[in-house]
Formats: sequence, C-alpha cells, structure tokens
Amino acid sequence: MSGKSIVIDGVGGQGVRVIGSTMASLLSVMGYEVTLLFDYDSSVRGGMSEAFLKYDREPIANFVVECADVVVRLADRGPVHLSTDYVIADLGLTKPGETGEEIPFLQLGVDVFGRDLFGNMIALGRLLCVCDVDFTEQHLREALPKKYADENIAAIKYGYAMDQSSIKAIVPDQAASDFASRYAAHVLAGTAPSEAVELAATRR
Repeated sequence: MSGKSIVIDGVGGQGVRVIGSTMASLLSVMGYEVTLLFDYDSSVRGGMSEAFLKYDREPIANFVVECADVVVRLADRGPVHLSTDYVIADLGLTKPGETGEEIPFLQLGVDVFGRDLFGNMIALGRLLCVCDVDFTEQHLREALPKKYADENIAAIKYGYAMDQSSIKAIVPDQAASDFASRYAAHVLAGTAPSEAVELAATRR
C-alpha cells in the first residue's frame, strides 16, 4: 500500500497545524494525492487541536480517518474512538496496550536547535521515517516556507535519522519530563518556557 492515514494530536500552540500542513505540502510536491482536515478549538489557546491527513498514489475516495496507520501525539486531547497501528508520542503520552515510541520533541528542539519550535520539525522527520516517505532536500525546499528553511530542513533530517537505538539513548530522565510538563503549562498560559527563550537568545 502506497498511502497511509495520519493523525496529529495536540493542543493549540504546539504546531499541530504546522506539522500537518508541511507534511501535506511535501507529499503534494512529491506527486501524492493528499487530504488534510483540521479540528480545533479556535477560542482558547491550549484547546484541542487535531490534524487528519491521508495520502496515496491513487485518488482518495474517503477522507475520514477512523483507523490511523500512525498517530503523532503531542498531547492527549484526541478522539477516544480512534484506533491506530503505531504511536509517536512525546514523553508519557503512550497508552497501555499501544505500540509505539516516546521522544522528547520539545526538549530536543531546544537542546539541538536552540528553539522549542524546531521540535515540531523533528517530530515531522520521525513521522516521515516511520511512514517510509523517501523525500529529497529539493522536495523539502519546495514544500517549506523560506523563513528558517535551513533550520527546518536540519530538524526534519535529524528526526528522520533516528532509529530505536538513538531514541533509547536520548529518551531522558526526570528533567525532560519536567520540561514537558512546564511546557504544557506555559502553552495553556500563552507563554513560552523560560528555557526555550533563554537558549534561543544565546544562539542568535
């Protein structure tokens, strides 16, 4: 099967729409048929935000996603009825009985690229790898906005290059779990974590 169904689960401010739109643009550049739907609470920052993406080499007759091949879970706000084959989650977000992996995307965005927002592109890179999407750098440059293009490409490649061994090596201790908790609290409050702001400032 050349196509897959993807769900990205998070809250407003985590980049759910950025990840979904970037992946849709990339797949379109590569010649895939793509559908992308968003479901979100626009009235409250930190409210539920979901992206439902399907792609295939053939026309897509039904764009509704009820069973996803892969779910990217940045927060646990998604539909409870949804089933999935594989979960790519930030720390502490996989559920009992699920098959998947946990990666501290937000922490890696800060640690490796100096800003938490690049954690979104690390997550996208890992998603593209799990889905076996074989893109080129030219595909990425055609799909991405020009602003931060080099950094976004580097972050996508970083996520794409991960394997189970490297994931086990970087899955962090309690400090990163604390970072994720603080980040979620700041998203709900409409502010950025101090670590992200301070580290970004030092790398300008």
